[in-house]
Order: sequence, then structure tokens, then C-alpha cells
Amino acid sequence: MKKIIGLILFCTLVSPMWGQTKKMTRFNPVQHGFKFNNSFKNIFIDAIDWRTGGLCGGMSYASLDYYHARSISTPKTALRPTEGSPLQQYLYDRQVTSITSNVDKWAEIGLNPLGARNGEFFNWGVENKPGSRINELRPFINRGQPVPLGLQSVGEKDTDPGNHQVVAIGYDFGTAQDLANGTYKHKMKIYTYDPNYPNRIMTLRPNFKDEVFYYEEEPHMRWRTYFVDKNYRKKTPLRTSLRDYPNDGKIHELVFEFGVGKDDLRGGNDNLNLTILYHNAAPQRVYNINKGNKWIDDYSQHITVPLRTPVLVTKIKSVQLNTISGNDNFNLDLLRIYVKGYNKNRKVYERRGAPLKRFTGQDKNFLAVIHNKPPQARTATRTSTSGPTRARTVPSRKPIDRLRFWIRTGDDDLRGGNDNLNIIVYYRSGGTQTVRNVNKGTRWKDHGLTSVDVTLNKKIYATSDISRVVLQTTFRGGVGGDNWNMNSLKIEAYKGASKDTNYYEKGSNDTRLHRFTDKNNSFVAKR
Repeated sequence: MKKIIGLILFCTLVSPMWGQTKKMTRFNPVQHGFKFNNSFKNIFIDAIDWRTGGLCGGMSYASLDYYHARSISTPKTALRPTEGSPLQQYLYDRQVTSITSNVDKWAEIGLNPLGARNGEFFNWGVENKPGSRINELRPFINRGQPVPLGLQSVGEKDTDPGNHQVVAIGYDFGTAQDLANGTYKHKMKIYTYDPNYPNRIMTLRPNFKDEVFYYEEEPHMRWRTYFVDKNYRKKTPLRTSLRDYPNDGKIHELVFEFGVGKDDLRGGNDNLNLTILYHNAAPQRVYNINKGNKWIDDYSQHITVPLRTPVLVTKIKSVQLNTISGNDNFNLDLLRIYVKGYNKNRKVYERRGAPLKRFTGQDKNFLAVIHNKPPQARTATRTSTSGPTRARTVPSRKPIDRLRFWIRTGDDDLRGGNDNLNIIVYYRSGGTQTVRNVNKGTRWKDHGLTSVDVTLNKKIYATSDISRVVLQTTFRGGVGGDNWNMNSLKIEAYKGASKDTNYYEKGSNDTRLHRFTDKNNSFVAKR
């Protein structure tokens, strides 16, 4: 009996040693993280066009601010806040704080001449001894407190991300026995909220062969080492709330996405005005929508405009853009317009180009047509011998009149000159349409995305009326002949200014879809 009691006592006392060491805080990326991606570009010194990428530190700090402020919820918008907006400014200020409060840490792990300290820095992140990173992290997580981490870049490959900041929300080092005898190293996981991956828990793990830390979910994302940011101090976050729209079936706001091209909007005295034109109502004008701020090139800006008077969506005729400028030019590559109301948030306009519109001192206006006319219906009369004449509504039928091609070049360009691209459309009813030299003799550079519009010369009403589309190059063989890598192809069908559907979509940004050569000069796209 004594032996049984002793065994029970032994198991009771020892079993916690064999339990899992996994610990998680209450931080939930879906609840406490931001819904938009960390795709910010920041103007650091405007005069010399010095920019920094991302606000990962600001978003990490701000997410913790919202986590600790139980009565203030994290903004639910999926649209990245525009330059100069209150939310963007708040995130930027927290970014500055996250960096300046850890200058010594960044300097310490940044001093690594010719990679001489690679092993040392990596080991800092995996060792279990007093003062190690693991033992700095565990007390925070054990008391339920998420904590920021600084991640130092590897910087050996083009795909390696730069220095980064995330929030540690949990850990797993196997069992207590693993932690005691060192076998935890190959089981260790640090769970994070990463502003680059909204709504997801990312798992940071060590790779002992390469001496780096990587994401289990995204193995190409890797860093040399990390440190625990013990200098974070909570701050009362910005109060934001979604507009509570009345349930009246009307539109209360328009949201605009402006994709700036290769020439920025300068700001200062060179700004952008916007006019919303309605059917049978006075226009609504918004002056200086960029609020005098610079909109940098190759970047998107989001602007929300509350309507002066809520209206049915069919009452919105168009939107007029016009620049106020002296000698400034501005390229607009993309314009999207969304309408918002009670239980409504949908896109009503999208156009792209390279550029879609170049604003100059002499050409300052662009018109985006949403509903050129109030919806028209065609009425047909049906005669009945058993009662009065009744009318039925027959919707008008628009043909598909245009195909838009989105073509992404890989790591070998389309040269242009005599080496160009033709497009051939094959119709199911017979006949073809050939458009030669769609790149107009110009070069399509490596890793670039280009759009090409082809106006159809045959009336069709569905993409099924097209049997196939062929992309064909004019490459010659021998010395001086060109090759071209195409990574992705998307073909959209349009009815007037409105997109109808996708005819074809295949490929990705980073993987080759087709290599054009003189002997393999065609690619067939068909449904």
C-alpha cells in the first residue's frame, strides 16, 4: 500500500515536469490586429525622395495599445489609411517610438562585418540560459502579456525581408523535460501577430543548418535573430468607429482608390479636386482631396467622401477629377470607386492604364462614368384573349466589346524593336482577329506588369463565343534573337466601361508561366 501511495505521490509531483510548455496570451490577430496589410511607403526626407517601407513597428505597438485598451476596438477597415490621415499619423508616430526606444538593440545586432557574428546572433535566439532571448520572452508570455519582437534581416538573398517588428503572442518549447535537457531547440515555436499577414498567427522557428529563423507558414521569410522589446509602453489608442448607416437602401459614402504611377502628385500648391455629378441634382465638390500632401509614385491612396445627401446608386452619374497645378505633372495608373451604405460595400468603377491618365498643366481633367443614364428598360407588349394587355420588362443586352490583357513579365524582358508581341483572337463562330505589335515596339522590362486593351471587331455576348486567344512573338533565331519570360496572364472581358467577367487567368508573380523563344513563340489561352 505504501508503495502505491508513494507511486501516486511521485507521479503527482513529477507529472507537471512532463507537461507541455506551450503558452498563449489572449491576443487574437483577428480581434486585436489590423485588417489591412502593412504596405505603407513613408516619405522620410521629401527633398531627396528618401522613403522608408512599412509601418510594422507602428502597427505592432498600436495593436498592443488596442489590446490593452479594452473599451476601444481596433479599426475594422480593410483599406490602408491614406497618407496624412489621423490613423496613418498615429501609426507613424508609434513607428518612430518603436525605433527610437530600441536604437541600442538595433545597433547591437546590426554590427556584423562580413557575417562574422552570424552564429553568435542566431544562438542568442535559441539558448536557454540566464539573460537569453528565450528567458526574456517567457516571463512576458507566462503572465499573459504579448510583447513586441525586433527581427534582424539576413540580407543574403533578394527574397530576404528587411528588419521587421512583430508581436509575440505565445510560445511552445516542447515539454518541460525538453526545456531542461536542450531537446527543446528543434521543437521551439514562437507564435506572432505579423502586420504583413492580417488575421493570421505566424509561427517563428529556428533553422539550425542555415542559422536563421523562418516562418513555418512562409519558409522564404527568414531573419538572422530577434530581440525582445522590453521598452514598449502602452498608450491610449486612436478612437475610430465604422459609420452606422441608416437602413434606407441609399449610398452614404464613396471610397476612392487612387493608384499613383511613375510621376507623383506634388502637393503644396499642386493638388487634386473631385466633383461628384448626379442625375437631377446639384454636383458635390471636394477641393484639395490630398490636403496638400504629396502622393508618392508607385503607390495607392484611399480617400473616403461622405455624400452631402444620400442617394440611390443609380443617381450617381460620374466623378470628375481635376488638378490644380502650375508646372506639375501627375500620372494616375488606377482608379477604383466603391459605394457604401447599409449592408453595402461594392465596387462600381475600375480602370487601369500605364498611365490611365497623365495630368499636366494643359490637360487637367479626367471623367469616370458610373451611370451615364438612369437604367433603361425595354418594354414588350403581350396580347391576351382572356384579359387586358399586360407589359413585361425585357432587359437590354450589351455585347462584350473589349478584352483587357494583364501581362506580367518575369526575369527576361520583351525587347521591343523588331521583337514584339501579336495577339490573335479566335471566334467560335469562325474567323479570327489579329492585333500586331501590341507593345508598339517598346520594351517590357523585367518583373513589370503591363495592360493591353483589344477592341473586338465581332459582336459577342459571352466569353464562350471565344474559342481561344493566342499570344505570338515575332522573335528571330540565331545571334541577337530575343527570348521573353511571361509569369502571368489575365484576360478580362468588358462591356463598355464595366468589367463583365474574366476569360482567362493563370500564373503568379514569381513563377514562370511560359518562355517565348524563336522556336516556341506561341502561347494558347483558352477556357
